[in-house]
Amino acid sequence: MRELLSNRTFLRLLVGRLVTNAGDSIYYVAALWLVHDLTQSTFYTGVASFLVMVPGLLSFAVGPLVDDVEVRWALVVTQAVQGLLVLTIPAAAWFDALTVELVLVVIPLASLVNLMTYPAQSAALPRAVGRENLSSANAVFNTAHEGVNMAFNAVGGVLVGLAAIGAVGAFLVDAATFGVAILLFAGLALPERRGDPDGDGADADDANPGGEVTAAPDGGDTERAGADSESLRERTRRYVGDFRDGVDYLRGTAFVPVLLPQIFISFATGMMLAILPAFAELRGSAGLYGVLLSALAAGALVGSVLSARLDRVPYGYFMLGGTALTGLAWIGAGLATWTPVIVAFFALAIVYSGGNSVLFDTLVQTVVPEQKLGRVTSAMSTLGQVATPFGSLLGGAAAAVVGPVPIVLFVGGANFVGTLYFLISGSLRSLPSVANVEYGDERIEEFRSP
Repeated sequence: MRELLSNRTFLRLLVGRLVTNAGDSIYYVAALWLVHDLTQSTFYTGVASFLVMVPGLLSFAVGPLVDDVEVRWALVVTQAVQGLLVLTIPAAAWFDALTVELVLVVIPLASLVNLMTYPAQSAALPRAVGRENLSSANAVFNTAHEGVNMAFNAVGGVLVGLAAIGAVGAFLVDAATFGVAILLFAGLALPERRGDPDGDGADADDANPGGEVTAAPDGGDTERAGADSESLRERTRRYVGDFRDGVDYLRGTAFVPVLLPQIFISFATGMMLAILPAFAELRGSAGLYGVLLSALAAGALVGSVLSARLDRVPYGYFMLGGTALTGLAWIGAGLATWTPVIVAFFALAIVYSGGNSVLFDTLVQTVVPEQKLGRVTSAMSTLGQVATPFGSLLGGAAAAVVGPVPIVLFVGGANFVGTLYFLISGSLRSLPSVANVEYGDERIEEFRSP
């Protein structure tokens, strides 16, 4: 750790990461609250939430782009473009031309540009710290990410709740974070990629968009070593092929029946995110909206920390108990009227998700053959995220008819459906603890859906 803290390149990347995280948190809070403020309609906040998240479904295609550009300038350009897009909101307000239609156009464009930001930062990390410090550097990045999200979700809520600032003013603050990030990333002095004397080509060892060190698809380095000569079209085709291979591997394993309720619950959670501004206003104010988002980040952080103590709990029973606890927490959040209790229930409702994310990733990394790990994790990540934006779209429309509280209660019910699913499946309940699985564990790989 001391070596990392004395590494100026790493510190510049880390501070840049913190600034971009802070800006993204403020942006998300301000964008959804502004749409809510302009329309007083959960339908439109559902559309806005959908537009914020749906570009993320294209994240698998970002890898070839990150491989083909120089990381420093990719970071600078993406921050500059996002800053200009964000500034259109206060500029339109200044000229009394701000409409919800404009906001709904800016939101997906900014999210689309942002797709490259984090993969580019992760691609720069191995070059900044070296292989021997990569694990520690990733841990610092991930911890900082959750901590900043927790803090600046609340800050965003405070900003949009202040009459002197409001959602439009929060966009100005967000634009300022892009300016700071540009200054930080423009000064990056990264070592040249190995095998790339010009410093602007691609090296698959250093440009893994996920920030993790993974093996080549065939288990060796020969195919990856030739990736520099691939065209963007060829590389994209290879990424799509890898995704299909990942899906093919998943068939017949325990990962599929474990993922199914998670996808359903993610859909329901997307519904909740869409109506959160209206729910916060019903129970308090714009400030409460940011606090509730912070509570979600805090709960995820607590779950991540607790996961280290839960890896010896049989994984089937962990999922059974976790979904039941989450369902109770969401029901409590929907029925409670006292603000501290609502915040506590929101935090509790996401603890299982934070812990399960770590344990499930560990399970995958332990069982899946190393040469297939990259494509399998990419496939599962895409499948796990695909339902959330569509849940937001439906949630906003549904809440326009029934109100926000029934949607929160529905999220609790969705988790109870997951509990029932695990309860009636003896095969899932018998899954071993994460600490007791082994590489190529047949209890996972040879699993057949109940």
